[in-house]
Amino acid sequence: MTKKLFSFRLPAQILLLLSVAIFSCGKRELSPQNDAPVNAEAHSNAFVVSQALSQTTMPGYDITDIQYNADHSLKSYRTEGGTYTTNVTYAPNKVIYTTIVSGIKSSDIVYELVNQYAVKKLETFYTSGGNVSDIIQTDYIYQAGKVVKEYYRENNLPDGYLAYYYDDHNVTFQERYDADGNIVNKTSYEYYLKHMDKSAVFSQFNFKMDAKLFPQKSLNLVETKYLKKPGKNPVATHYTYVLNGSGYPASGSVTGPDPYNWTSIWQ
Repeated sequence: MTKKLFSFRLPAQILLLLSVAIFSCGKRELSPQNDAPVNAEAHSNAFVVSQALSQTTMPGYDITDIQYNADHSLKSYRTEGGTYTTNVTYAPNKVIYTTIVSGIKSSDIVYELVNQYAVKKLETFYTSGGNVSDIIQTDYIYQAGKVVKEYYRENNLPDGYLAYYYDDHNVTFQERYDADGNIVNKTSYEYYLKHMDKSAVFSQFNFKMDAKLFPQKSLNLVETKYLKKPGKNPVATHYTYVLNGSGYPASGSVTGPDPYNWTSIWQ
């Protein structure tokens, strides 16, 4: 993909790490568990959170000043040390994320919803002069109430797809394919089976504050991720968490090729 001026996008390696780790926090450090999974709480409104995240930080990336509407739906947040502001608006069967930097719109993300869940995402990125620099479309395919595939198009050209595979509770692995149908990588997951991923707006698989627009992909917190590329040995990344008194992740560490620590504040 091409680099765009004023667009809020991160390298694929960082996105992959963020999507797995950004939603863990707390005061109790977790150890590996092999017990039966704990069932997730049900929420009647897809946009309502039970405990709201106010900020999360990690080296080189942060999300701060997270604001919510009176009905607890997401209103806005800041990134890149407050440089970027993203405002969230709601319309019938749509949720729109508009990101501003230095008073200039850098991107729009429009989610089209059916029964409160996203079936399509259209990302439009702009230059500082207001011209469109890139358009990325994602179509979501559901089966048995879960997202099983994401098909990508960039500037109206096919850009491959991502396929998810589940057990009864969690994503067990996912496979990324290019536009020609060749596998790019396979990512497998192991979980702390006694500890739920209780995050709502964020999740371990949705780092753009959009997790409530999708069915929850995994009920439990990821313990280890294995990234396998064709012709390469698998690369393992391990995650530890510290939970707050309500079981929400408040801090943690990541060990592997790109180690780091992070913290989150819940309210």
